Amino acid sequence: MGEPRSGAVSALAFEYGLKPAGIAVVFVLVALLWTFPLQHLIDYPFVFLFFGAIMGSAWFGGSIAGVIAVVLSSLLVTYFFIPPFYSISVAAESQSFLAAFILFAITMSFVSSARKRAETQVKQARDLLETRVQERTAELEQSTREIQRSERELRLLTEAIPQQIWRADASGAIEYVNQNLREYLGSPEEKLLKEGLFRALDPRDAIVLRETWQQALETGTPLEVQARVLNAQKESRWFLIRAFPQSAENGRIVRWYGLHIDIEEHEREQQSLTARQERLSRISRDLSMSEIAVSIAHELNQPMTALLTHAYACREWAASTPPNLEKVSATAEKIVQESTRASAVVKRVRSLFSPDEPVRVATDLNRLIQDSARLLRDDAARHGVQMDLDLEDKLSDIEMDPIQIQQVILNLAKNSIEAMAGSRKERVVQLSTRAASEDEVLVIVSDTGPGIAPEIVANIFEPFFSTKKNGTGIGLAICRSIVEAHSGRISAYENKLGGATLQFTVRTRG
Repeated sequence: MGEPRSGAVSALAFEYGLKPAGIAVVFVLVALLWTFPLQHLIDYPFVFLFFGAIMGSAWFGGSIAGVIAVVLSSLLVTYFFIPPFYSISVAAESQSFLAAFILFAITMSFVSSARKRAETQVKQARDLLETRVQERTAELEQSTREIQRSERELRLLTEAIPQQIWRADASGAIEYVNQNLREYLGSPEEKLLKEGLFRALDPRDAIVLRETWQQALETGTPLEVQARVLNAQKESRWFLIRAFPQSAENGRIVRWYGLHIDIEEHEREQQSLTARQERLSRISRDLSMSEIAVSIAHELNQPMTALLTHAYACREWAASTPPNLEKVSATAEKIVQESTRASAVVKRVRSLFSPDEPVRVATDLNRLIQDSARLLRDDAARHGVQMDLDLEDKLSDIEMDPIQIQQVILNLAKNSIEAMAGSRKERVVQLSTRAASEDEVLVIVSDTGPGIAPEIVANIFEPFFSTKKNGTGIGLAICRSIVEAHSGRISAYENKLGGATLQFTVRTRG
């Protein structure tokens, strides 16, 4: 009984007495020995050296060693380096220095020992964590085996379903493509994994689908988009592509399941219907323009004929000898009357395009452009044109006539689509929005077509000016009228790398 207790006392005495005291003595003596040669080179080297000795003692020996080092350092500093030298007494002018030294020494001792204890605890916690990780890993391996068995059963089920199905992980990388989809694409599964499935998309729809897919991954919302997919013969068919997220119990998305639904026949019918509607609209527009032209010609014919007659008569009266000024004056008055009459005819025609009370509704411009892009999709597809959107976020709603502004956007975009007909380059129309200033938003329509010749840029917004073979020259003129009615400006220029850009501004205030 006595021997074990004596051994325990000896161990405690060594752990909390001899060991910390020895560590403190070693560090303080080293600091003292270095101080003597260094004090001839720098001022007050003992301050830094003894502080270092205190921190080292506390770090390697704990708080007890730190306290012993503080005591020893204070005594040695008092004896060797504070006047009167070689004495324990302290001069009055040095007492504040000694007090500050002791205070900082105690602080550094406790900080160093506390840091050491914290690191020791972290190490112990790390060891405990590694043990628990190993246990958890074993559990996860068992769970993984069960999941793999379930996935094999699910794979057998999806192979038997006569639908095109795929699966992706939480990041969007394709993990599995079923047999029906593989046969349609004519590719083995290993070539369709990760990003391989996207290479089967029609290039005209690939960018839009990728952007929509990325948005679905970021928001966790289901994907639903129409796109063309190339089959084994590189022929494209329209599909409704849907993807749904699968979430774990904690709400985190773990994978996505995708489904392709063939809608080629529906799209063909829709495009045929749209083409018929456009033909009817074009015929109606041509008839309306013809009626307006006939009306203008009919109403202006008489006053213009009278103007010409009176002008010849005025010239004859003025050229007679002597000039018949009375007749000249009367004829000139008739010219004024006929000119006024012709002006009235023009004003009545202009009133067809100028409503008395303009409509102004708070409108989301980005949404309006997205709706316009959807309306243009089929027309763009027939011309082999890709529609891109680059819309600036957080634009304020704008007071505007949405129907008129949408007509401007559709007109500019259709012009761009038609301008690229027959082009061998990549055909792209981009619709963009930018905050031009605090009071204005800029709408940009750019294409990769043949561009605009510099000599005609200044004239393209003039009425009846057209570069098209059968163009009326009215569309861009009406666009300018609508934009200016919204206190905006419209302009055009040729891109440096080819193509043309037409842009207009809309005021956000007033």
